[in-house]
Amino acid sequence: MKAIKYLVMGVLLAGFSSTAMAQEEELNAALQAVKSNAANKAELIKVAQKKNKKNAEGLVKLGRALYEAKDTAAASACANMAQQAVKPKFSCAPAWMLLGDIESAYGTDGGKAANYYNQAIHFDPKNPEGYKKWAMVYRKISPSQAAAKLKEMKVQCPNEDIDAITAHIYMLAGDEKKAYESYSKADVNKLDRGGLNEYARCSYFTGHFADALKASEAGLKLFPRNPTFTRLAMFSNYELKNLDAAKAYIHKYFNETDSMKPSEYDHFYAALIHQDLGEKENAYAQFDKALELVNDSSMIKRHAILKTLSDSHLKDQSFEKAIKYYQDYLACKPDLNSDDTEGLAKIYSKYADADESKKTEMIGKAIATYREMGEKFPIQNVYAAYQCATMSNKLDKNGEKGLAKADFQKVVDLLANKADRDKSENTMLKYSYHYLMTNAFLYGKNKALAKEYADKILAIDPEYAPAQQIRDIK
Repeated sequence: MKAIKYLVMGVLLAGFSSTAMAQEEELNAALQAVKSNAANKAELIKVAQKKNKKNAEGLVKLGRALYEAKDTAAASACANMAQQAVKPKFSCAPAWMLLGDIESAYGTDGGKAANYYNQAIHFDPKNPEGYKKWAMVYRKISPSQAAAKLKEMKVQCPNEDIDAITAHIYMLAGDEKKAYESYSKADVNKLDRGGLNEYARCSYFTGHFADALKASEAGLKLFPRNPTFTRLAMFSNYELKNLDAAKAYIHKYFNETDSMKPSEYDHFYAALIHQDLGEKENAYAQFDKALELVNDSSMIKRHAILKTLSDSHLKDQSFEKAIKYYQDYLACKPDLNSDDTEGLAKIYSKYADADESKKTEMIGKAIATYREMGEKFPIQNVYAAYQCATMSNKLDKNGEKGLAKADFQKVVDLLANKADRDKSENTMLKYSYHYLMTNAFLYGKNKALAKEYADKILAIDPEYAPAQQIRDIK
């Protein structure tokens, strides 16, 4: 009896083994046909599907191969067949993942792809890939909800690191601040090249230069000739005022990196580093290269480079060059404001203070510039008149020529009857009255008029000593 029993079992097992082997052979034949794009692949796929109609794993495997071959219709068919092969039906998580991948790659509805991934998560909550893929497609709809989904994954898959992928999602969404917040929690030693690149960039552009340097240096350990890590290390060292280290990266960036084409921004930063180190010749050479390369699409604008050059020459008291570059700055900067115009007047004023032989000429140019400012920007009319008077006083320190009288009188005319004067306007009015008071007393010999001005000053500032003195004169 036992012999008959074992004989029957052997026959059944042999049949099972041969059936399984046939299924595998037919599946492998179909997979190979898909891979090689064989002429008879459609027939082999059909046979494999028929023989494996109860083999969900095999159907998903075939669907994956078809997906990779970009035959999305056949891949979807395999996924749907896999859902029919399981009990209960439609509970095959890998099939839902496949459908999600197809929709994500070739569909137009991110919400539909997310729904497929959600089904995969429901039937296999311990598989982190479903959460990650859901987050990647849903980031286009809501980056914050994508990040929340990854937190759900962390509960189910505690060994998964969510900080780097959350940061990556925010970088793709263009939110560098949120990306930095997540990357700053990640283990920099576990980040790949892409992660280190993003960490360095979001740190730099949000002003976290120490972290940008940390990420860049970690990247350079893995990729010593990488231009992005090198340039961000150079920039970050400059911002941290590690000037010697920044200078070393200038040499490395321009001479020891792969596939590197320096931009105007690179030369501009190199110029700033040399400038802060007092290496003026090298700085100006780099500024010149930046000006050669800059264009309308550049990250840094031509007018910003010109303004920096003007400031640098002004600091060196190279006034003629400072003026030239500032005039070039004014010529190309869009949306000029009153501060821009006043900047040129200030250069003329400093030139006048530094060179006695140029004093009269430069004061005249400063006054002309302030008058132009008052005309272009009427809101600055009072301030412009006050500055013109102040400039004139540099050529008439004792006031006996009365060069500033007309402009100080203009300030009085504009402010005396203004009801809502602010603090700065009261200050300008007070000192304008002071000039007129002094001029009337010393050179006009008009004590009564001087006392009138003194009373007006004391109405603004009762403790102003010069006015008190004039008021008390008998």
